[in-house]
This record gives sequence, C-alpha cells and structure tokens, in this order.
Amino acid sequence: MKMFYRTLAVALSLALIAVPLVLGMPAEAFAAVHDHHSVIASIAGSLHDFTPYAAASLAALRADLDGLTKRASDKIAELKDDTPADQARAINDDHDKLVKEIEAKRAEIAAEEAAEAARNAGGGTQPPAAGDNARSADILDIGTRAGMDTAAIQEAIRSGTSLDDFRRRAFDHMVAATAGTRTEPGRVLRDEAETVRAARIEALSYRLGAAIPQAGPAENVRARMRDGMIRLAMESVGERNYPESPREREGLFERAAHTTSDFPIIMEGAINRTLEARYRLAEPTFRRIARQRNFRDFRPHTSVKTGDFPMLKPIAEDGEIKFGTLTEGKEQLSVLSYAVGLAVSRQLMINDDLGAINEMLSDYGATVALFEEITFYSQAFNGKLADGKTVFHADHGNLAGAASGIDVDNVSLGRAAMGKQKSLSGNALLSNTPSLMLTGPDRITAAEKLVASITPATIANVNIFSGRLTPFSTSQIADLAWYLFADPAVGSNYRWGYLEGYEAPRVRIENPFGRQGMAMSVEHDFGCGATDYRYGYKNAGQ
Repeated sequence: MKMFYRTLAVALSLALIAVPLVLGMPAEAFAAVHDHHSVIASIAGSLHDFTPYAAASLAALRADLDGLTKRASDKIAELKDDTPADQARAINDDHDKLVKEIEAKRAEIAAEEAAEAARNAGGGTQPPAAGDNARSADILDIGTRAGMDTAAIQEAIRSGTSLDDFRRRAFDHMVAATAGTRTEPGRVLRDEAETVRAARIEALSYRLGAAIPQAGPAENVRARMRDGMIRLAMESVGERNYPESPREREGLFERAAHTTSDFPIIMEGAINRTLEARYRLAEPTFRRIARQRNFRDFRPHTSVKTGDFPMLKPIAEDGEIKFGTLTEGKEQLSVLSYAVGLAVSRQLMINDDLGAINEMLSDYGATVALFEEITFYSQAFNGKLADGKTVFHADHGNLAGAASGIDVDNVSLGRAAMGKQKSLSGNALLSNTPSLMLTGPDRITAAEKLVASITPATIANVNIFSGRLTPFSTSQIADLAWYLFADPAVGSNYRWGYLEGYEAPRVRIENPFGRQGMAMSVEHDFGCGATDYRYGYKNAGQ
C-alpha cells in the first residue's frame, strides 16, 4: 500500500507546484484552479480509502500536507476580480509562506519514506517505480483538463492504463462533449420600435407626395398610409381618445413635440424623404457642362489641373532613361452651407392639412435646384482662375474677337479655337471637340436651327453640325451670348459638388409644434467653381 501513498504524494506535489504559477493567471482563472484542486482532493481521498494501514509518522505528515494544500487552495480562492491591490499583495505573501511550508513538509515526507523503505528492504515490499508515479500524475492532469469524471480518472490510474490510451480516451471525451453542444448561427435583429418608426416615416412621406414604388408599399406601411398628423401624434404619445376640439388637438401636438416621443423624428424623416425625391427630379443646366466632385469638409479644396503625361523619349545607347516632368495648375474651391427658415402655421396643424405641406415641398425641391443654378452662373460660370483672369478671356484663346450670330462659319471658328488649345505642358489636346451649345432664351431658336437636320438641295447647303451639337438654354444668360462646350467626360471648365454624406437638401425641425405651429429650417451644403478654360468657347453674339 506504500505505492498508493507515494502516488498520492506525487499527485499533490504536482498540484502544489502549479499553485505559484496560478498567481500569474487572471482572476477569472482562479475558479478553474480551485476546481482542479477539488479533483485532486477527491482522488486523494479515494486513494486513502484503499489504504487500510500506514506508518503513524507518515500518516501524520501526510495529513499535515493535506491541510497545508487545502489552506493554499483556499488562500487562492480569496482573490476576486474586485480585490484591492494591497489586499491582493497580502494574499500573495500569505500564499508564498504556505508554499514554503508545503515544500518543507514534502521534504520531511520524502525523508520518512526513504527511512521506511530502508527498514522494509528485506521484507519484499518495494516502493513503486518512478515511471508509475509520473504516469499517475499525467493521467490526473490530462483527465482533469479534458473534463472527465473523477471515477474514470481513478479507474485509469488503478488499472494501469498507458498514457497513450488515456490520451485517446480524453480526446474522444472532448469530441463527444463538443458534438453535444449545438450552436445557433448569429442573427441580426432589428428593434421593433425602429421597424415601426421606419414604416411610419415611409407612409407619411407617401402622404406628403413622395413617389410610391411600382410594386406598392410594404404591408406594414400600407396600413399606416391613411394616418394624418393627428393620428401620428396620438400613436407617439399613446393617446387613445381622438381630439375633437381645436384646443385638444393643439394640446396633443404640444405633448408629442415636447416629450420623448417619435413624433418630431417621424415628421422630420418624412419631410426629408419627400424633399429629396422632389429635388432629384430637378435638372439644372450647369450639371451638363460641369463635373461633379464632392467635398470632404468645409476647408478650401485644391483642384489640380495636371498637364500632359511627359512624351516618350528614345533610350540612349548606355540604357539611360530620361525623366520628364508633370506640370500642374491649382484652383481653390469650397463648399458652403445655406439655409432658410420655414413655418407650418398653427391652422394647418390643427386642420391636419398634409396637402398644404405637400404643395410647399413640391415647390421647394425645385427651388433648391434653382438656387444651385443661380449660384453656379453668378459665381462660377465666368469666375476668375488662379491666373487672375476670367474663364473666357482673350489671353486664354477661348473668346471670339468679334460678336456674331449663330451660323456655320462662326461656330466653325469656335470649334477651331477649342481644337488649338494646348495642355499645360504645351502639347496639343488629343480631343477637344465641342458637343454642347449653350445660349440664353433669346438665342436658343437660332441654335436649334443650326443643328436641325434638313436635306440640302446643294452641297453648299449641307449642315455639317447636324447631330454634332446639342443645344440647350438657361434663363441665367440674359444677353445674346452663345457658348460651345466639350463633353464633361472629356474635360470641363467647372466643378460642383456637395459635402460628402449630404447629397440633398435636408429639413431640421427647430421648434416643433409650439403654440404657433411648426418651425423648421431647410439646409443645403453646395459648392461650385471654375477650374479650367480650355474646354469652352464664348461668342458675345448678336
């Protein structure tokens, strides 16, 4: 039976060697360590059950060792996630003292065991081999880590199971445990309140005039399309009784506006949705001749005009490659914020008149687009470039020397002037052919006559610009001037854009539903400017 005592001593020794290492673990790992000691104690107790006799001195020493081991384990358990640093250090110091006592006790046990072995040398009882002690300790460690039952670990130690066989058992046990733990795929769930809010915004936007999809609105949206502002305010504050009198309706709007209800959010979202849709329908003329490029922030942005790629040069006999240079010009542009306040009257609110708001938004989508048109032609169309000269200037070679009407000969001069433009490096542009003709209202008919396709009676009457130019006009050109422009895909003299993330005008409710109705502001971030001169031509006209 001495073999069992020695096996127990080895197992406990291995466990105690691990105790100081636990102090380097995070606090949440202490519980697992404590469970490990519980298994050790259980196995140790089981081994004692199979030891009916022992030397009194060894029994006392081993009992002392068991007590010290338990005290060390309990000391570790005192460390918690919220243990103060000073207290944690004190616990650590106490644990170190216990470890030293454990080591001293183990030394005593080893000396006593050696003495007993010497006394029993002639009795035929030999101490267990060192390999058996190591096997038992390894089985204990492997089984505990694999989460195996104490009984299974004990049985493997008693039966002499080899380490390789036990490792396979432990692996099979972990595979079975993993297979029995089912995992569900992750699902992204949308909050019910957000779903209802989105449906209300969409339904109200249709009531305000936003286009309904061809397939029709979703079912949860369709159920709310009859709701007006009063019904929306009732749902937002949980009111069940429909307000009959004007005073009750006004009080309802005040409660909906000045509580944590969704009413202002839904109104603002629906109006923004409608305004954006109406704005998208507008087509300002400047977008046909200018390139869009949005702005990252409100700081001045440098628009770089890069010259021609350097011309290829022959390689010298020694293999030297000659370097070219890139030339560039710089124009600065900025995006600016614009806004105007609006008011929905108290009468419209009480009357639940969504039709009037619909009309207002219908006009305002076009108004914002008109604002962009006016801003472009007043600030950018003939603005000054970095060289201090306007876009159309005699020094730029894009301004007719004498004003003339729209005819084949004069348009030909404009086309030739554009074809002679040079890059910043002094090379001819590969393609700079006019494809657009812009005029004011007074000259659009003449432009359309020029490009009209008429079957000529003689070769002299052939219309060479038929199908090559697209005429259009803007009311922002009040004189007789006419212009030629290249397709912006080839090159453009202008840039326009929004602040990134704000590609449409937006409504912000300032003072929602006070006693004088609803106050809101329409805000818009827009920028435009001249960046070049080579892709256009101007004739003052007559």
